[in-house]
Amino acid sequence: MNILVTGTGLIGCHLAREMVQRGNRVVMYDLAPMEGYVRSVAGDVPVTKGDVRDLPALVDVMREYQVDTVFHSAGLIGPKVAERPYTGLAINVGGAIAVAESARLSGVRRLVFASSFAVYNWDLPPTAPINEDFPTTQNSFYGSSKVACEQIFRAYATTYGLELAILRFAQVYGRGHYTGGSSGGLAMHGAVEPASRGEPARVDPRLFGRNEYVYIKDAVQGIALACERPLVIEAFNIGTGTLHGPDDVAAAIRLARPGLPVEVLPGPAQRPGQRRDQPLDLARSKRELGYNPQFDLAKGIADFLKELQRTPGA
Repeated sequence: MNILVTGTGLIGCHLAREMVQRGNRVVMYDLAPMEGYVRSVAGDVPVTKGDVRDLPALVDVMREYQVDTVFHSAGLIGPKVAERPYTGLAINVGGAIAVAESARLSGVRRLVFASSFAVYNWDLPPTAPINEDFPTTQNSFYGSSKVACEQIFRAYATTYGLELAILRFAQVYGRGHYTGGSSGGLAMHGAVEPASRGEPARVDPRLFGRNEYVYIKDAVQGIALACERPLVIEAFNIGTGTLHGPDDVAAAIRLARPGLPVEVLPGPAQRPGQRRDQPLDLARSKRELGYNPQFDLAKGIADFLKELQRTPGA
């Protein structure tokens, strides 16, 4: 398999490493890749610099590397989209159009899109675990951009016969740089990173709320399966099916670093947009993809700490 990965952040770099280990040929594409981070995670995978909205550049790289599968993760996340809506929407939605059109022009077989559980309308609110048929959002710039991207990819897949997988991730965390704007991932990184240096850890409820967290290695497992498995249904939840709050994060850090001071700061766990009243329903992704998360919160944070110690400052 020849795979193009757009975006050299947490998900893109870890996927590149995984797919190379599985014997595939991978090329990455990003406007401003952080070279040190890319090499520390993905190794010597080739990286082409370019704007995700640049159709000719995308066509060139797809044809040069004879790409048959595209994983599209490049774009802005969460608050980054709302800070400058015109720019944020132009990047996210314009990027999806360019990726889909370049895939069509280049004869790509399969598109895998990094969507988010932000597409769901959490204001309803849900009364049971959320499956992929739950209503989508109408009042969030980030969530709406993901909904638009999903619809664009569906139109291309239906019209031109492309295979499509839409992966709706819970809050992904792990060793990353988070320049794309994942506030939840950055909050987790900020809470865990001091513990990797043996320093006291502090968990701020205002940065966490009640949420569903999925460790990067489980997220990558889901993507790899979506790249490789036969597809019948296109939208899949990728998470753990479990909700956690600030106290749970603190407990997981304490378990991984016994004796280390870990403090939950005072304050309500009510960050706007971060509270989830139900977890994701994973029945479809387990049944259709064979997805089986291996890292609960305790295992994920323990492995996260090891990764930070293995490559400090990278």
